[in-house]
Amino acid sequence: MNAASRGGRSVVLGVVSKLVAVLFAATLSMGAWADLWVATWATANKTENPFGFDANRPAPIANDTTLRQVLRISRGGSEFRIWLTNELGTAPLTIGKVSAARGLEGSAVEDVVPVLFNGSESVTIPPGARVVSDPVSVSAKAFTDLVVSLYVPAHESTQSPVTYHPRALQTNYMDVGDQVMGLDLGAPVEMFVSAYLAAVDVAVRRPLPVIAAIGDSLTDGDQNAATGPEGKPEPIDRNKRYPNFLLKAILRSYASDERIPGLVPVVNLGISGNQVTNDLLGDNAVARFGRDVLSRSGVTHVVVWEGINDIGLPPLLGGVATPAAAIISGLQQIAAQARVAGLKVIGCTLTPSGGFALPTYSSQGADTIRTEVNEWIRTSGAFDAVADLDALMRDPADPTMIKGGPAPSDYTVDGLHFTNRGYRDIAGAIADALLEAGYQ
Repeated sequence: MNAASRGGRSVVLGVVSKLVAVLFAATLSMGAWADLWVATWATANKTENPFGFDANRPAPIANDTTLRQVLRISRGGSEFRIWLTNELGTAPLTIGKVSAARGLEGSAVEDVVPVLFNGSESVTIPPGARVVSDPVSVSAKAFTDLVVSLYVPAHESTQSPVTYHPRALQTNYMDVGDQVMGLDLGAPVEMFVSAYLAAVDVAVRRPLPVIAAIGDSLTDGDQNAATGPEGKPEPIDRNKRYPNFLLKAILRSYASDERIPGLVPVVNLGISGNQVTNDLLGDNAVARFGRDVLSRSGVTHVVVWEGINDIGLPPLLGGVATPAAAIISGLQQIAAQARVAGLKVIGCTLTPSGGFALPTYSSQGADTIRTEVNEWIRTSGAFDAVADLDALMRDPADPTMIKGGPAPSDYTVDGLHFTNRGYRDIAGAIADALLEAGYQ
């Protein structure tokens, strides 16, 4: 190499070095982590069921309406992204304006900030699509409420189904007109569903695990209408679902364990009545796994607890219980999809339902199918770890029943769904299985 070449090379290297230095400084000024996002809240959506199962939780009719929705986040931060959805719609959906704020009492909020989409305050979502907002700066701590308000200028449900989650177990609000930036709503009407919301992401400083929980009403949080506050159809605003308990179980049990990487977000993707193989209350779990689990920001682990409705629901509608082999095939496919995506997957055995009032769930034939599915979950090796919730919750005197005696008891409200104590114990067992599978 001649002197001229060496000199030219030195100049180029000098320019590159300066450019690297500038980029490094710019990265530091942005916090070096501005593009690292993980889900801190999410929900699985569906459309209204044609058989009337959602009659007491109808989709909202929003026409020149503000929808104010309260979201209990699992990890806090100072920068968030909001995911809106029209995934199950068949016509374009226009959202006129969006805001985010910290929740106070009722429909009151503080520190309201606008949420933009590609710099615009409005966004039109194509049918079958989901859209993500620009980053929005608002401070909210873990286990607190982030409130998202949407202004829907025109209702299109006559042409297009509403993409919504019926059992939000949260008091949300509707009011007339554009009140998105208001500190409170003028004349709010309560609703107990969420609509057009898919997820909330939070910016984090380093990669960390994100746990997605997919399942049916046992994940969604059903505790039977009889336990709800007076005048409300469910146990509203209590945040007592097992995924709510799961993060706290991890922190409580393993606070000093170096294998636990701090505050691990947990997102609830349960749909009440959902089945592994059949469509009735939402798309079946195999069909919705990609949309509801794999698409969530940063998900690393998935907890699968589903199958009891494949046994009990079809006979209720004049069909026959799904054979164990078909349920197993569906669970096997979910586990395979998770592993292809690089996720660690936790399988949960099906808990007893012998004490439930509906005979399609409590018959000996139903328990025979459940027992066969559970044996496969325990022994197949399809999962990175197994939470044996059947062994944990069954009654030693009658393994077809939940322990604690006939419902209602300390552990179950109706022989199928659990009390706070039951869900808390279940969360502890799943935390153990997650540790066994590993967080790296």
